[in-house]
Amino acid sequence: MKITNLTKRFGEKLVFDNFSTEIKENKITYLMGESGCGKTTLLRILSGLDKDFTGDVPVLDNVSYVFQEPRLFPSLSVQKNIQIVAEKTFFSVEDALEIVELLGEESSFPATLSGGMKMRAALARALYHNGDIYLLDEPFSAIDEDMKERILPKIFDFFKANKKTVIIISHDTSESHKYADETIILKNLKD
Repeated sequence: MKITNLTKRFGEKLVFDNFSTEIKENKITYLMGESGCGKTTLLRILSGLDKDFTGDVPVLDNVSYVFQEPRLFPSLSVQKNIQIVAEKTFFSVEDALEIVELLGEESSFPATLSGGMKMRAALARALYHNGDIYLLDEPFSAIDEDMKERILPKIFDFFKANKKTVIIISHDTSESHKYADETIILKNLKD
C-alpha cells in the first residue's frame, strides 16, 4: 500500500509535506512519533474520514477502525455494540469477547463498564467486524498492564493467523518492539 506525495494542512499548520511511504500488506506496522506529528490524521486519511489533502493515497475497503476513545452506543448492550458493525462474520461475538476477556459482559451496557473494559469492547467489535485492514489509534492505552499482557498476544495471534494488514498508533516502544513487523516514525514539521 503506497502513499505518495501526501500533503495535508490544518489552516496554517502543515502536517504532511509531500510525505511518501509504503505500508506492507499482511503485516503489523506501528506509527510512532511526538504528539501533533500527524499519526491520527494519517489514519483518518487512510480510512476516508478526511478527504481534504493532496497526493496519492489508496482507497481502502473493509476497514476495522478503533478510535482513541471506545465510541460505544450507550443505549446498546456490549453484544449489540459488537454486532452493529456486521450482520455475521466467520467470527462469533463470543470468540471476540473471549480474546479481550469480556465473556460474561454481553448484556452489560457501556455505562456499567470501566474505561479499560469499554476499550476492550471496542477492540472486540473490530475483531468481530473482520476487516481486511485494521486501523488502531492507541487502542491499548486505557487497558491496565496485567490485562494487556494477557490479551495482546491473543489479539496479535488473530491478526497474524488471519493475515491482516494492521496499522497501530502507539507511544509504547516496548510494545512496538514486541509486535511490530515495521515501525514508521513521523516527525513534526516546522513551517
